[in-house]
Amino acid sequence: MVAYSSIGHMGYVLLGAAALTPLGLVGSISQMVAHGLILAILFHLVGVIEEKVGSRELDVLNGLLNPIRGLPSIASLLVLGAMASAGIPGLAGFIAEFLVFQGSYAVFPVQTILAVIGTGLTAVYFVILLNRTCFGKLDNATAYYPKVFWADRLPSLILTALIIFLGVQPVWLVRWIEATSSALVVAAAPQQVEMAIALTLSPSQIPRSPPSIL
Repeated sequence: MVAYSSIGHMGYVLLGAAALTPLGLVGSISQMVAHGLILAILFHLVGVIEEKVGSRELDVLNGLLNPIRGLPSIASLLVLGAMASAGIPGLAGFIAEFLVFQGSYAVFPVQTILAVIGTGLTAVYFVILLNRTCFGKLDNATAYYPKVFWADRLPSLILTALIIFLGVQPVWLVRWIEATSSALVVAAAPQQVEMAIALTLSPSQIPRSPPSIL
């Protein structure tokens, strides 16, 4: 389920890049950065859970938020990672998706609306994931899970800090992207004009270059 969520994130990257607007490109690059942070924390947590529980099957996992016998710290970080992936405001995923949608709507309104609907579906399946893994009662047969050490939590805590920081202060990321994105749009402008002419004119009307003297 975590892997499939990355397909949705890459769709937002493609949408912002295809729109080829300054805001769309800023959002596309921001989404790549946010995607790297969010997927890194989710895959790390899945690995820790598999190591401690012995499985990553949804049918086996439940009650990880149990404060005594579960993995409460890991489950709490999993909740935050899922919220970031679903685009909850205040986290890095939200501002990246917002910039993509704002920059692409003028060029691809229908596709942008479908992408916005996709963010809602992302939230739905992450709620299902969290409900089945973090909540409910632990099976008595599983007894106590092994202790989670700081070495297990440290990578996720660092990623969590970055996700929250870029969600609250996105200007620290956007200011490094804006100049390059604007330059890319300016560089691509002549090609866009040529393509527009080629699509609107009939083949006989397309201006041709003079024949070579050779």
